[in-house]
Amino acid sequence: MENIKRKALLVISFGTSHMDTRQKTIEACEKRLRDRFPDCDFYRSWTSKMIIKKLKTRDNEEVLYPSQALDLLLEKGYKEVYIQSLHLICGEEYNKMMNIIDNYRHKFDKILVGRPLLTSLEDYDYVTDLIKEVSLEDTKLDLKRSASVWMGHGTGHQAHASYAAIDYRLSRNSIKAYLATVEGYPEIEDMIFFLKKDGIEKIHLRPFLLVAGDHAKNDMAGQDEESWLSILRAEGFEVEVHMEGMGEFEAIQDKFVENLADAIEEDKRIGVACRDQDVEAGRFYGIGTGPGDSQLLTIKAAKTLDKLDILYLPQAKIGGESRVRKIVDPYLRPDLVLKERHFPMSYDSQEKRESWDAISKEIIDDVRHGKQVGFVSLGDPMLYSTYVYLLDRLIDRIEIETIPGLSSFSNIAASNNFSLAMDTDPMLVYPCTGSMEEIERMVDLFDSIVLMKVYKRCRPIIEMLEAKGLADKSIMVSNSAMEEELVYRDISQAKDLDSYSYFTTIIVNKKTYKANM
Repeated sequence: MENIKRKALLVISFGTSHMDTRQKTIEACEKRLRDRFPDCDFYRSWTSKMIIKKLKTRDNEEVLYPSQALDLLLEKGYKEVYIQSLHLICGEEYNKMMNIIDNYRHKFDKILVGRPLLTSLEDYDYVTDLIKEVSLEDTKLDLKRSASVWMGHGTGHQAHASYAAIDYRLSRNSIKAYLATVEGYPEIEDMIFFLKKDGIEKIHLRPFLLVAGDHAKNDMAGQDEESWLSILRAEGFEVEVHMEGMGEFEAIQDKFVENLADAIEEDKRIGVACRDQDVEAGRFYGIGTGPGDSQLLTIKAAKTLDKLDILYLPQAKIGGESRVRKIVDPYLRPDLVLKERHFPMSYDSQEKRESWDAISKEIIDDVRHGKQVGFVSLGDPMLYSTYVYLLDRLIDRIEIETIPGLSSFSNIAASNNFSLAMDTDPMLVYPCTGSMEEIERMVDLFDSIVLMKVYKRCRPIIEMLEAKGLADKSIMVSNSAMEEELVYRDISQAKDLDSYSYFTTIIVNKKTYKANM
């Protein structure tokens, strides 16, 4: 544990197998970050497993995947990790990286992550200004008939709008530059339309990529007929190629440094809040409400609610009604400050992380002002709960107490006299978000199994249980302990419903038979 007081700087990029551009881009950015944060030990990580494997095979060089890098830092005893992404947008690779990081937040005293190149509106303006400066240099000898064209990678992720946002800024500011993508929007056909419309004859072709690697050398400047170089020449344009990755520009290197510095400064700002104020120590409480009936709250949960100054209530939809508020309402004091906050239930990982980060900062600020602050969660807060994402961001920064709640499947079993497990029987709690093949495998392996998150697969799961002769050894309940509760002791009756509630659970016990059948 020799490094217990030291900090680690982890720089994460997609990676490249092209050594010439790697030195000018990735390694140049890494050097700028190392120079700016000399009190941190430097580590490198890439998100492309394919490139990592290629370097290992070709050069016998070991580059760590993000989870491997974080495991190594844990092993070496680091307590604080400062991470800077070299990704250009908050796209698929960036979100993959953040999902990995989120699993490690509770294992370190501190993990801070600098945002990628394009996140805030100011970031877009900054990059637009750089493109303007480069384009003016490219076209200075023939401003009227020439322009710079930038090739981005593109993405199927929701962040695809990042490219269109840059292209719009270029057009809006009358900058002689155009941006399109290989795998997204705008496409090269869209760009060609506007190039001809604007009377452009000569093109300075550039990669809007961190490195000038495979995509730049082949998709952009390759000699085959499908490359951008060939397409643009076939359309009658004179083309000059510039093989500079975005990471070569000092302004981009400086931006990555600035983004990490911003994250560190924000953390310091929160840390010093109220340090000089004479306030009573605050505390944060994560409170399990149970499955839905107000009478199923524990005595401790009710007593905790009564002593709070502020209570955070999760909303699934902006402006929507908080489901848990109905449950805890009988226990709330009239003077309690209620803060309803939106927790997105979408597949946009970036949107969810931004929500969790913002709410966590607000909670920290409240607690450090001496407030007793609570957050309520359906069921048990440590089981498939949004609360855990908050906990990862709050732990070791403020005082926290988590109060358990009755889980929905425990209530289903008790309310319907349906045993879960006996003696040495194992029991599996399984979220049905994977394939039907995997769900069926779990059912075959265990005599007692709780199937949660079944609402999207209820019909095929019921059919599978029927085929295995387990229909009379199963129970299905939607909205357990809530006003709209539905109980299906014969699960076959639920097979042809038009829709299923999000809060639907199926319990199977091969060793029990239900009463009243």
